[in-house]
Amino acid sequence: MTAVVYDSGALIALGDQRNRMAFDLHRDRIGQRKKILVPTVVAAQVVRKPAVQVRLMRVLRGCELVPFDADHHVPVGQLLAASGTADVVDAFVALLAARSQAVVISTDPDDIGRLLSCLGVQRPVLRV
Repeated sequence: MTAVVYDSGALIALGDQRNRMAFDLHRDRIGQRKKILVPTVVAAQVVRKPAVQVRLMRVLRGCELVPFDADHHVPVGQLLAASGTADVVDAFVALLAARSQAVVISTDPDDIGRLLSCLGVQRPVLRV
């Protein structure tokens, strides 16, 4: 089973009623029983008004939410230092993908790819 990690851009696309293709691909992943991981910090960036973000909330129900906890702050900080970047959420997405041997679904594959490269990991990063 291949794991998948969604970043913020992926969740935004999945929540967009006009983006049928993103939702169909998500539904295919569910049908293929792929493990879909969403860092809680990613969900926090996107969820604003759950009552009107019905589609997004449905998507999240089919995902495993992964908390950012005490085991993550040091490796994420080290990754930020190694990459010369400052986005904690992107660094956590990359770290989670590396540790889970997951594919990343992103609207910004270059940034995530750079972070994965700093980890010495080759993981696919697919554009939404």
